[in-house]
Amino acid sequence: MGDLLMSLPVVHALKHSFPEARLTLLIKQDLLPLLEGHPDLDRILAFDPAEGKGWTAMLRWGSRLKSHQFDTALVLNPTRLFHVAVFLAGIPRRIGYRRKWGFLLNAGLEDTKSIRKRREVDYNLELLEALDIQNPPVELSLPTTAAQDEEAERLLHLNDPTGKPAPIALHPWTSNPVKGLPLDWFKNVAEELNRRGRAVVWIGEPGSGPRAGGLAPGLDLTRKIPLRLLPAVLKRCALLISNDSGPVHAAAAVGTPVIVVAPESHKPALERWKPIGQGHTLLFSPTAQETIDAADQLLSKGSLDADRPGLGK
Repeated sequence: MGDLLMSLPVVHALKHSFPEARLTLLIKQDLLPLLEGHPDLDRILAFDPAEGKGWTAMLRWGSRLKSHQFDTALVLNPTRLFHVAVFLAGIPRRIGYRRKWGFLLNAGLEDTKSIRKRREVDYNLELLEALDIQNPPVELSLPTTAAQDEEAERLLHLNDPTGKPAPIALHPWTSNPVKGLPLDWFKNVAEELNRRGRAVVWIGEPGSGPRAGGLAPGLDLTRKIPLRLLPAVLKRCALLISNDSGPVHAAAAVGTPVIVVAPESHKPALERWKPIGQGHTLLFSPTAQETIDAADQLLSKGSLDADRPGLGK
C-alpha cells in the first residue's frame, strides 16, 4: 500500500501536465478497491502476484500491454517482470530506473537512491523529467464517495449528537516487526488516551496469530474495515498513531495528521518513507508519555477535530 500511495503524486502530476492523456495504472489485485473511481485515473489494470514472475508471465504481460497500444510506460517500482513486459509490448517510450534489467528501458535514469537522502515520492517524481515535467506538484489524495462516508460513520458509531471529540486511530502493525513498536506499547498509549477522555479506534490487519490480551480500551475494528472504506474511516479520525505502514499514507492522503513511531534503528528508512504533507510527526523509540505529549500538541491546534463527527457510544 505504501509503494502505491507514494506513486499517486506521479499520476496527479501527469494528469495536471497532460489533461487529455489517458492514464492507466497497473497495481496488485488486492489494492484495487483503494483506488476505484479515483479522478486522476482513466483505467486500472490489476495483477495477482500468484501469476508468477518467470518468462511465461513476462510473455503474457507483454501481450496484454501490447493490446492497449500505450505510448509511454513509467515503471515506478523496478521489476524484471515489467521491464521485460513493456519492452515486449513495444511501448515506444519506457521510463524508469536502470536496475533489475533496466537496460530494457530507453529513458532510464541511473539508480543512485542508495547514496542520496530523498523522499520516496521525490524519487518517483524525478522520473517525470524524461517527459519534460519540471517541479511537479506533490499532491496525494484519496477521494471518498458519500456512500463510503456513510458506511464509515456506521462502523465508527458516529451517531452521538453531543459532539464528542473525533476518535484517535491506533495501528500497531507493520510489514516487518523489526521496524515497529510492540502491541503492548500501543496498549499503554490507548489507556492513557482513554484516561484523558479521547475515544480510541483500533484499525489494521494483525495477521493470523492471536492478539494477546485483546485490544482495550477502545473500539476494535481490526479485520473489520474493507480496504475501500479505509480512507473514509481515517478521514473521520482526529489523528492516527501508527507503526510505519500503508495506513500512514492513506491517512495523509485524506488530511488526517499522523504520528509515526519506530525504533531508533529505523530512522534512516523512515526519513525516506515519511508521509506526504504537513502536520505529521516522526517519533523514534518514544515512551508512551512522549507520544501522548506529541498528540496533545497536535490536537491543541484546534483544527484536527473540525468537521470530523464525534464518536458515539
